[in-house]
Amino acid sequence: MEIDESYQQICQLNPTYQIKPITDPSFKQYGVIWENYDLTEVKNFAHNHFTIPSGPNVYVPSNPELEKCALFGELSRDIYAFMPLEAGQCMGHTSDFTAVEYHQGSEVNITLTDVIMVLAHRAILEEKDSIDAQKEADLFYVPAGTVFEMYSDTLHYSPIMVHDSGFKVIVVLPKGSNQPLKDGLKTHNPRIVKQNKFQLVHKCRTDKIAQGAIIGVTGDLIKITPLKED
Repeated sequence: MEIDESYQQICQLNPTYQIKPITDPSFKQYGVIWENYDLTEVKNFAHNHFTIPSGPNVYVPSNPELEKCALFGELSRDIYAFMPLEAGQCMGHTSDFTAVEYHQGSEVNITLTDVIMVLAHRAILEEKDSIDAQKEADLFYVPAGTVFEMYSDTLHYSPIMVHDSGFKVIVVLPKGSNQPLKDGLKTHNPRIVKQNKFQLVHKCRTDKIAQGAIIGVTGDLIKITPLKED
């Protein structure tokens, strides 16, 4: 996998942060890059059906039409040992890192644009129930056209855009993940915000706090200045 010139440019524009390419050996503690899949069908579908919103991020956990693409049967076979999957689009203009989440089961992302992922270990939360992402997370540049898996104990959140035109990613998870909880369900785990979605947020996310999310991301926010499109 080749890292294009956008990687050098985003690093130069954000010298405060150490941004590693996803090919860096340190990524192996968080996940796996999966290669040799034909993304043509998925890319064509995304081109014809997905438009990056001008407002807040859009995330659709399960897109039945997208899931008809042959790729997802291959990912079910090779990565999830034939478990049922869901696949949906995540798109927007995120430039900062305001929450962490994890799932029971790996998450696979297919990047349709260049993105930056902020990753850390769940073990950090189990030690002190919070994380300072500025000090305890790693940043990875992921070029468009990458299929990568994040292990279930890898903390992550929304991709961060590399270009100011926004980001576009396909998210794959075990079927039913990130769906709303059924009415009346109660849990002793305050991190649960949706089905198979465990999340903690920064104090700035008053929207999510109002919905019941708890604060667990501390310190200054990671904020990336994106590259300007011509």
